[in-house]
Amino acid sequence: MSETRFNLRRPQPEPAADVESYIDHGTAALPGEEETSVEDPPEKIRRLVVLLPNSTHRKFKQLAAAQETTMSDLCRTWIEETLESHFS
Repeated sequence: MSETRFNLRRPQPEPAADVESYIDHGTAALPGEEETSVEDPPEKIRRLVVLLPNSTHRKFKQLAAAQETTMSDLCRTWIEETLESHFS
């Protein structure tokens, strides 16, 4: 009778998440996702939190849905238009 051997290894623990790198670079900083093309990296995106009353949020959400866009896209558009008219 032959003897069967098992080679059991413990899995390597995943490296600790680099939160700062994720905040700075988004999912592009995740390991194993290397880009093959050489393109300019997109501009860094920053988060802005705006506190709204529930009724205002609901109306804003309805406006975005009616225009088939997102609330973030609407805010970005309004902010960019305002800044362009102010700084030009």
